[in-house]
Amino acid sequence: MKLKKNAKPQILLLTTGGTITMVHDEKTNSLMPAKSSDELIRHFPEVKKIAAITKKELFNIDSTNIQLNHWQKIAHAIYTNYAAYDAFVITHGTDTLAYTASALSFMLQNLKKPVILTGSQMPLGEIGSDARNNFINSFIAATKDINEVAILFGEKIIRGTRAKKISAFHLNAFESVNEKPIGEVGLIIKLFDHRRAACGKKLKAEYNFNKNVFLLKMFPTISPRIFDKIIEMGYEGIVIEGFGAGNIPTNENSILPGIQRAINKNIPVVIGTQCLLGEVDLSLYEVGMKAAAIGAIPAFDMTLETTLCKLMYAMGKSSDLKTINKIMKTDICGEIKSNA
Repeated sequence: MKLKKNAKPQILLLTTGGTITMVHDEKTNSLMPAKSSDELIRHFPEVKKIAAITKKELFNIDSTNIQLNHWQKIAHAIYTNYAAYDAFVITHGTDTLAYTASALSFMLQNLKKPVILTGSQMPLGEIGSDARNNFINSFIAATKDINEVAILFGEKIIRGTRAKKISAFHLNAFESVNEKPIGEVGLIIKLFDHRRAACGKKLKAEYNFNKNVFLLKMFPTISPRIFDKIIEMGYEGIVIEGFGAGNIPTNENSILPGIQRAINKNIPVVIGTQCLLGEVDLSLYEVGMKAAAIGAIPAFDMTLETTLCKLMYAMGKSSDLKTINKIMKTDICGEIKSNA
């Protein structure tokens, strides 16, 4: 990012709620959401040495309640303020942080500036809280050469489409799945070469997501009739959490007929994996090959959070199954490794 000599970076702070915005109320001796982002900043005076910060409160909710309209509001705030700021920091609850980071990665394409999301496992008001380090380090990261949506949490800077919350206990609660982090936080912030380069194209906003996507987890006694219910409920896309490399039941309780019924009704079916690491390869086993033969789409090495958000994005672009298939198999923002 190009700055005037001796000028501080201009960073827009967007607050959405979550544990990181909880502060101690001296009157009630309890924890409660900060009344304003100004109150939040007062707890972190150090950030004023890092950047000139403008604060914008978007909403103040538990991230469990995040919906598509909240993703759109965050993306719109960044898009409309993009020219005025050098970077963006977003505070967010941890429960759906990986979903939001994935969604924003598809909504804001061709980034040339950092968009850093962060949160905390412990409220700011508690002794030993991780909120301080995560908050301050996010602003430091926002001054670095990062040209994508990323999550800074604990000791890692993770690409938005690669992040997954793996612990409700540890302060390093997020992991980068199937790819090393794009940066590490220690005495200094180290960035790695596989982070995305600044794009020469104009920033593109893609808000039109189709939220009617169902996430279906496979288990040994699942009833194939579940597909009739999913279709009956009006869902227009399905992501399946398969076993192993994307395997699904094909003998007793075979779900192949259900997949076929969905595809016949122009409902795309994408198969991911319940495994944390590795990738979907529907050509490895007969059970996967049968799914691919009737039109199921592999999620490759994408996380389930990213697979879900990407299918919403693809369905917002087109209702044509061939087009959706092509989009799902194309790397857009680092969500699929190049040889997947």
